Amino acid sequence: MEPVELLARQGIAPGTLEPAPAPPAPRPAFDRVAAMPPRPCSACGDMAVTARAVTFAGAGHRWVDLCRDHALAVWRPSRVPPTLAEIAADLRAAAEAAGLLSRDGAAGK
Repeated sequence: MEPVELLARQGIAPGTLEPAPAPPAPRPAFDRVAAMPPRPCSACGDMAVTARAVTFAGAGHRWVDLCRDHALAVWRPSRVPPTLAEIAADLRAAAEAAGLLSRDGAAGK
């Protein structure tokens, strides 16, 4: 689930969230999480442990501060293939697409 969907399910209007810089905003997000006192979760009000700049249609970029449970609810699963063989196949395909490797395995350029 995306943060936009999470907040919509909770009935949180994006316009009530603080404006944020365009995502991604890693340094400002780190500073926001490290600030004292801790901010409340945008979804439930518990102590936030993460912050993310999110773009909302019609509301622009807004800060979404999330507690542990809500942060886990919007965590994106890894897209890295699970096995070394699949990772090697992906790298081989990328090298072929870039012209660095021919289909027979010989070095290109």
